[in-house]
Amino acid sequence: MFTRLKWFAAGSAATLGAGIYVGAKVKRARERITPETMARAGVSTAAGMMGALGRRMQRSDAVVETTPPAEEPGGVEPGPG
Repeated sequence: MFTRLKWFAAGSAATLGAGIYVGAKVKRARERITPETMARAGVSTAAGMMGALGRRMQRSDAVVETTPPAEEPGGVEPGPG
């Protein structure tokens, strides 16, 4: 009889402790996750991705020229005749 009572008390204490622990973690997470922090994280992630893309483009040979090509003369070439 007392063995069952001890196991019941131990289980109840463990359940109560786990509930308090999880509740505190949820409360801290709720305070940490705000619209401002989510927006800041999104901007930071986008900036990191753009930086990585820029570094990858610099390493590759696919660098785009920023100067426009020179125009070729558009006249008709004189032929024999």
